Amino acid sequence: MAFRVFAVSRFAAELRDAPGELRGYVSAVVAVLRVDPTMASLAFSVVAEEEDEYTAVFAHGRGFLTYWVPAEGRVVVLLRLVWAG
Repeated sequence: MAFRVFAVSRFAAELRDAPGELRGYVSAVVAVLRVDPTMASLAFSVVAEEEDEYTAVFAHGRGFLTYWVPAEGRVVVLLRLVWAG
């Protein structure tokens, strides 16, 4: 069963105003997070920040997507998006 992905309102606003290139990267990262949010992939690396909080680093270090994976349930909550593109 896939993880459900939700975004806090701040994240959604950041993504709405983002350039197309960034939205494409985020779409790819979210697709992988739905399968296993704690593991890195060929598309990005994952840094564990705190117990249940992670940051995906993508686009050769130009993009950072911080998310929370609660201990219970199969949910990923997108928290922050940073783009230095």
